[in-house]
Amino acid sequence: MTSDNSNEGTNGNATKRSRSGTSSPYFDLDTSIKVAETIHGTGGGSCSSDQLAHWLKYKSTRSGTYLTRIAAARQFGLIESAGDRHSVTERGMSIVAPVMDTDATQAKIDAFMDIELFSKVYLRFRGSTLPTDGGLKNLFGSPEYAILPDRIDAAIRVLTNSADQAGFLVTSGDQRRLIMPSVGTAQKSQAGGEEKQAPAPPSERPKASPIPNVEHTSGVHSAIVGLLRELPPPGTPWPSTKKQRFLMAFQSTIDFIYPEDES
Repeated sequence: MTSDNSNEGTNGNATKRSRSGTSSPYFDLDTSIKVAETIHGTGGGSCSSDQLAHWLKYKSTRSGTYLTRIAAARQFGLIESAGDRHSVTERGMSIVAPVMDTDATQAKIDAFMDIELFSKVYLRFRGSTLPTDGGLKNLFGSPEYAILPDRIDAAIRVLTNSADQAGFLVTSGDQRRLIMPSVGTAQKSQAGGEEKQAPAPPSERPKASPIPNVEHTSGVHSAIVGLLRELPPPGTPWPSTKKQRFLMAFQSTIDFIYPEDES
């Protein structure tokens, strides 16, 4: 785990410095996912700032490293903050407690593409070889990207680490490419072994089809709506193992969305 002694000199005064022209987080995707995992696993989905700092082993909520790490988790869309409280978003839950097989993969793709610098680099170089680190340094220092000089090395490191963690980075010898990951097209289900068509990448998703047997979804949590979309058409044979998996996923979702009154 990251502690107060790591990167304090680099990140401690981050909020006081000028901002880079193209935004990017100070921490990579996996390090940010750990924040969401901690809030979910230790805090039950929500916690105060001092609790989170303690669980992540920071000495103070004023630590620059702590603040920039929390900011990175927000940039990836994994947590949200309101005052002194932090909670896991739907995207974060899709990674730390996925309901369907492909939830985590799709959520990591969405998190990666939500970062301005990452999506900009991906769109520029998709289908071609990624420049060397030296080439990326020159690119990031150009007016088009306007990354601050003392942030360029870190930006390259966080970009490549996050690309690898989200499944974008493909290497062949000394060449690197950014390729949109497959979210499981023709992916084998662990339980049944059947092929399963997975969701398309965010920019290629078709409009959702109407939910079977559901006319009104206003006020219904999106996680429940997503589960209902997985229901087969009425009268379709449905293997018992798949039916049980669906019911277990539905029960877990209901328990998360509607917690019991502890009082």
